[in-house]
Amino acid sequence: MDLKRDMHKDEIEAVLRGKGEFVQIDYLNRYLKLMPPIEMKKYAYIRLAQIYETRRLYADVARSYRNIAMIALTFKDKLEFLMKETEAWIKAGEFFEADKSMKNALIEGSVAEKANITKQVIGFYKTHAELLEKEMKRNQATRYYEKLLKMEIGESEKQVIKNKLSELYDKLGKIREKSMINRNEEIARRRSLF
Repeated sequence: MDLKRDMHKDEIEAVLRGKGEFVQIDYLNRYLKLMPPIEMKKYAYIRLAQIYETRRLYADVARSYRNIAMIALTFKDKLEFLMKETEAWIKAGEFFEADKSMKNALIEGSVAEKANITKQVIGFYKTHAELLEKEMKRNQATRYYEKLLKMEIGESEKQVIKNKLSELYDKLGKIREKSMINRNEEIARRRSLF
């Protein structure tokens, strides 16, 4: 049985039940091409995002959330799904795309929400970097910490991140990178004396 344009959530779930994840993805993508109503389109994209997330296909998760944000009816929903898109791009390691979706979220957010958006995104980077560290994916974790150093964070947080980076560089045998961090710290310390 195929999905039809006028089906409801229960009917879609009944058709998808018992099928493999990739078959479900195919069914949902074909359903979206039928141009269903906005609420059903949103449901299909959310369902796709859930399936992609279980398969750890974070770039596809981000694209699904981007599509939901584009059809969102309220600013609150749009902002929520832009933030989910940003988090998914971060998990995928696509920092350029994450920056783009963060900028879109900042554009959509009010003045009061902008600081919270930036804080949330910094939290996404930290959380994922720590997760990669625990999984012993040190080289990938360094990319996330390096990105954090370029963001607007406090000096105390920067110092903690520099210490983690220094430790990771040491474990990875990246002596040149470690010495650059130490040299930059020494230069900053000398400038503060004058």
